[in-house]
Amino acid sequence: MDEIQPRLVRCFAAVFPNLSGDQIAVASADTVSAWDSVASVTLFAMIEEEFELEIDIEDLGELLAFDKILAYLNTMTARTVKGHSFDSWVQ
Repeated sequence: MDEIQPRLVRCFAAVFPNLSGDQIAVASADTVSAWDSVASVTLFAMIEEEFELEIDIEDLGELLAFDKILAYLNTMTARTVKGHSFDSWVQ
């Protein structure tokens, strides 16, 4: 299985091609001038496709930085075992 961080870096690099790897690691909507609403939609669409998941619309407002998205993806991945959401087991 691919690691999450390099895959996320590739998503960011596709949306923000002028950022270096070091800049991506600390990127946020506050620090990247090109990060506007269109870039957000594009980035989240790429992330959803890359990681085969759907980001809850309620979470989008909190996911405006590379590190926050990485933490979110780590949490989502940890909650999934062999393609089954942990939430589906707890009912």
